[in-house]
Amino acid sequence: MQAKIKNRLSIVAIVLLFATPVVVAYLMSSGAIGYHPEETKNKGNFISPPVKVADQTDADWAKSLDGHWTLVYYQAGHCGQTCLEHQEELHRYRLTMANRADKLNLMIWANGIDASDEDAFAHIAKVDVSKENRLQQTMAQLSALSYQDGNGLYVVAPEGYLMLAFDQSNTTSEVIKDLKLLVKRKG
Repeated sequence: MQAKIKNRLSIVAIVLLFATPVVVAYLMSSGAIGYHPEETKNKGNFISPPVKVADQTDADWAKSLDGHWTLVYYQAGHCGQTCLEHQEELHRYRLTMANRADKLNLMIWANGIDASDEDAFAHIAKVDVSKENRLQQTMAQLSALSYQDGNGLYVVAPEGYLMLAFDQSNTTSEVIKDLKLLVKRKG
């Protein structure tokens, strides 16, 4: 009699052992269990649906976005002193990527860019989007997810989609953490 009970308990234990992960996974995916580990959360705002940059402009520079992660600062107005400050900030973001820095391109989009003789940040592509009306309208709408003043900091995926926007409450370390996670995962 003892052997029968022992065998039944073994079968029940084995069924529970295999069924428990399935039940927990179902509960988590349905939202009944709201577990979201802090380490895997991104700090930026996802752009939903993602915006294909090449659909917003016919310019050749849009094709250069494919194949690389790109961090873009968009300046709604003329690129003046604010742009210079953001060039330095973009440069620092790239420096923090260390051995993965070659996987991150940097760009500034602005409505008018002064071409200076000495460019300390030649590795940052500067694009004049003053004639790109569709792109300007899209960026004005996306500003609600970013700086909310027409300007913004965005990530373009290797497929050419604007997919992540950072707002002014994001700290430098949060932006760096998101960039490292993205470049590490796919790049």
